[in-house]
Amino acid sequence: MAALEARQARAVDTRNKLMRAMEKLSAVKGSENVSVKELIEEAGQKNESVLQYHFGSKAGLLAAIHKARFTQTQVKRRKMLAECLAKNASPSVRDLCHLMVGPTFQLCKSDTGHRQWVEAWGAKNAALVHPSLEEEAIDEGNSVQIIKSLFKSSLPHLDDTMFENRCLNVIRFSNLSMSNQAREKAGFSGRKAELFLSNLVDLLVGMFKAEVSDETELCLRK
Repeated sequence: MAALEARQARAVDTRNKLMRAMEKLSAVKGSENVSVKELIEEAGQKNESVLQYHFGSKAGLLAAIHKARFTQTQVKRRKMLAECLAKNASPSVRDLCHLMVGPTFQLCKSDTGHRQWVEAWGAKNAALVHPSLEEEAIDEGNSVQIIKSLFKSSLPHLDDTMFENRCLNVIRFSNLSMSNQAREKAGFSGRKAELFLSNLVDLLVGMFKAEVSDETELCLRK
């Protein structure tokens, strides 16, 4: 039993080293430019076959990284949502906007690997057609849907179409903003970082609360 546990612990350690090495290298040069050889060297491994053994391929490694980071974000968001609702059962739009970006900000502040992940893939996530779908798919606590429901009841001027449109654009803008912030030398520490977060939340509030113009209404009817 002890030998089995030791092997399992080594396997977990190796997987983590490969994942952290990929995040670090991807933040510097982009995942598409990371060779298997330099990945193995950065992870402190000796044989390239270790990648295939643990993840099947480079694509499998990337999928595992994204799942782990999305899950980490959701755990943080569920905790922050529970704390928010404990204070106020009907949070403000600003409170809800903070729940959208606060978890990522806090994780980037405390976890170098998470920051490297945001730096490497934040902009790419923003370019997805539906950048929030993967995160929602692993949202065991349903926090994303709870937050969206709270938003919907606070934004009666938006019909379903415009609400989903605003959500999509807010998520894209948030991903791009966090990715850019992750590239800053002291991106998530100090007064400037707190100003960045507060101003970002203000901008998201404006995006959600802006009235639908006559011009946009006309476009919707076409």
